[in-house]
Amino acid sequence: MSHKRPYRIKVEGKYALFSRPETQAEPISYPIMPPTAAEGLLEAIFWKPEFDWHILAIDMLEPVQYANFTRNHIKDRQRPGKSVIAKDMRVQTHQAVLKDVAYVIECDIQLRSELTGNIGKYCEQFERRMDSGGCFQQPFLGIREFMADFSWATDEDSLCLDYRDCGRMPLKIHYVPDPDGRIQWRDRITREYVRGRAETEWFDAEIKAGRLVEKARDTLPLPRHLVTSGGI
Repeated sequence: MSHKRPYRIKVEGKYALFSRPETQAEPISYPIMPPTAAEGLLEAIFWKPEFDWHILAIDMLEPVQYANFTRNHIKDRQRPGKSVIAKDMRVQTHQAVLKDVAYVIECDIQLRSELTGNIGKYCEQFERRMDSGGCFQQPFLGIREFMADFSWATDEDSLCLDYRDCGRMPLKIHYVPDPDGRIQWRDRITREYVRGRAETEWFDAEIKAGRLVEKARDTLPLPRHLVTSGGI
């Protein structure tokens, strides 16, 4: 069965935690899935080094509900040869997570600007994987404990008409080569390790009638790598 592009993927789960960056010690979730989380979820279903996922829209299907969790941690890392007595180093943290979430991600496959090829073969592979319910890794909603179910969206999936300010939200994480960088990754094409740094691209977000948009607009902004390459 052939599916029309751009794709509309429904994801849902019991809990989700999309941590706001200003609440690292005791995380509080954004009220809706950010584009970076949607991209990571799609890559868990299907990923190839020749393309990027482009997130066009994120729609909210269920009202925002928060639940509070308490977790036990230890204040120090476990190291070889060093014993850790948990009761002496235990610290409790609180998390404000989302409960009973469901979203529709509108997305498309975008070939990387330095490559040319047949995008249709990647679309067919993705469609077959969606039809079979297969994935590369188990998709999750923010953290690995909160697993996600996914399927094709249907016309019966209706938006939850919510309006709220979300503040600054991550749009895209860019990996920039830098010999003085603190992280390294494997280049998609050469498969050689590259040293560099991660740069987060932000935007001012709000929920308008159940859809995540940029403030004063009705759509999500284009990530800068698509703007410089002429868009999609």
